[in-house]
Amino acid sequence: MFDLHHPRSLLHTIDDDRRYARCVPATVVDAVESPFPCACRCHDTLSLDERAAGIDALFRFDDAMRGWGQTVVWDLAAPTLWRIQQQLGEVKWVAVRDGACIHRRLLGFCVHEVIHASCGDARAPNYGTPVGLPYGVPESVAPADEAAYLHRFNEHEARAWVGLGAVAYRLFRIEWTLLPARDVGTYGFPGGNALVDVPPGYRRVAHYDHALHPRRYLALAHALEDEARAWFTEARLDDIAARFEAAEAIGRAARPRTYPPARELARLRPKKPGRNDLCVCGSMRKWKQCCGAQVE
Repeated sequence: MFDLHHPRSLLHTIDDDRRYARCVPATVVDAVESPFPCACRCHDTLSLDERAAGIDALFRFDDAMRGWGQTVVWDLAAPTLWRIQQQLGEVKWVAVRDGACIHRRLLGFCVHEVIHASCGDARAPNYGTPVGLPYGVPESVAPADEAAYLHRFNEHEARAWVGLGAVAYRLFRIEWTLLPARDVGTYGFPGGNALVDVPPGYRRVAHYDHALHPRRYLALAHALEDEARAWFTEARLDDIAARFEAAEAIGRAARPRTYPPARELARLRPKKPGRNDLCVCGSMRKWKQCCGAQVE
């Protein structure tokens, strides 16, 4: 029997079902030492110095999360792990990888998580954000209070969405464009008619959805994101950097192994999977029909 509260058992279970990950969690080194082609062609559009800086930033992120007591899961399983985490609740892992891109999307995902950690309690599971959000609220919240309850967490998500460039530059001096984990921010705006299943102990909230109500959803999202941009003052960026660097120092001292030089890893060229191999993103579709169609 697998202990689903332990990441190693969790990844083993996912391996059996999806056949694409290791039976133990991947490390940050695993994530960068076998690069795959990506649609934004990072290995062609970024210089060796930039790629090395990106890998060094991933190492530093890994250290900081370790310093905060979080387990980073580097396997290509983020969407599945998020759904499982909703069911398990109080688990301290951070799933960061859902595609082949390392230098724009994976690093963007990681900076997104740093902002979330900085807005909440970095040492708490999911940084203190209830896992039933943003499409549900705890059953103890009165229906009349749903919008007010969700607003603070929508604010945090908006900051993590719009702050990638400012925080990446402040922490890592990275100037190229980072990509968020998805194409649309994930907010819970009560008032629409979309419903999503939520974990036990939560109540579903009818909300505006970016697919069902695109104009209303984007209007609310853009207003929220405009406020979030103003939140990133120099003083707040300095505070994020100080907290990150303190956690990084703790995590670096506890590294499980010596990491290879970032520049050495940055020289590795992407290797395409076979056209009929399963896609590296874990979709269970063939590479040529999934991510490979974007890069070939």
